[in-house]
Amino acid sequence: MFLPYTKKIVRCGFVVLGLCLESVAFAAPSDVFLHTEPNIGDSDFRGEIGYDVMNSAVDVFNLRSHQGSAPDHAGDYDGGHLTLGYNLSPNWSTEATYWRRDIAYGVDTNSIDSWLVSLYYDPFALPLAEDRAVLRLSLWGDHASQVNKSTPTKINTTTFNQVTVNNPNDIQAQLDAIFSSVLNERNLLTWFLSAGVSKVDIGDINAVQMRGNCKFNVDISTDNIATGTLAAPCSTSSGQLLDASFTANASQYGVDVKKDFNYTASFLGLGGSWRWKYNRFTTNLGYEYQYIRRNGVDKQVSSFGATPITSNQTLGLDVAYKLNKNLDIFVQGQAFKSNFVGTIPFLYNTMTAGRLDRYYGVTSLGLRFSGF
Repeated sequence: MFLPYTKKIVRCGFVVLGLCLESVAFAAPSDVFLHTEPNIGDSDFRGEIGYDVMNSAVDVFNLRSHQGSAPDHAGDYDGGHLTLGYNLSPNWSTEATYWRRDIAYGVDTNSIDSWLVSLYYDPFALPLAEDRAVLRLSLWGDHASQVNKSTPTKINTTTFNQVTVNNPNDIQAQLDAIFSSVLNERNLLTWFLSAGVSKVDIGDINAVQMRGNCKFNVDISTDNIATGTLAAPCSTSSGQLLDASFTANASQYGVDVKKDFNYTASFLGLGGSWRWKYNRFTTNLGYEYQYIRRNGVDKQVSSFGATPITSNQTLGLDVAYKLNKNLDIFVQGQAFKSNFVGTIPFLYNTMTAGRLDRYYGVTSLGLRFSGF
């Protein structure tokens, strides 16, 4: 049964979220397992380290392949994460996570660095409370020095043999209201509401284009000007061409950097989880729904003949075994309805939106530690 103080905080949480929802909603990585811990009296220091992977060996449900053919190793994922948390006081705690992701597509493997910093606030912080309400404010984002695609990419009537996007980056601010209720000594229910804003931007785009028998290196700047230079001498109907260049507006290729790749968005998330304990084992089953509203880019997606992806769903399962008082080993799986949409925002743009509506998943194995 909810205590009176909890009812007050629930109302406060909805009021605070309501202020954010007027602009609605992405989700920080692993939000499907959002929780109200640490509990009052728990160790001040806590952490988690894990190895994250997706390949044909662990994709036992064939999430990636049953929706159509793809290059060998498409979607292979290899990475890891580290989380550290600390209780600043009974009311306040903080947490930070870093992810390293290597994601393959055909012959290309792209590396992405992701990060999150969070501040948790428990207004009453009562020990032994069976019902709790916690607010979390977080900043999170993703960055890559470059993302490469070596296979041909067709944009309207132009085919680029190779494309490199430099310095893709996204940053998000997110507010969560998290509520939990202890049903009995083995069962805990948690549910949450999330809202936030996002900004995605990239640097220059480098591409390789064939014009007749001649190969040109093309640079498309952030102001949408394409500059091409001859990559090597070539033969034309007029003879040997040793040097050549051109400048044009990239709109002739159907590209508008500011509208296709740079955008802002707002997002809403809601979900919950059920945690069950038995002796040394703990299982956590979670679900999250995300709704996303982007400014500008989805109109461009529609103009390219694709359907914008405005939502995603995540299902997560975590199984942990307590080795001793301060150390747990865990295995965790997350399955996404639409790839990393909403989790790595900069991967979504007018060129990729039509290929991101595919199931995807990641498996993690690691250790959780506290209070050493």
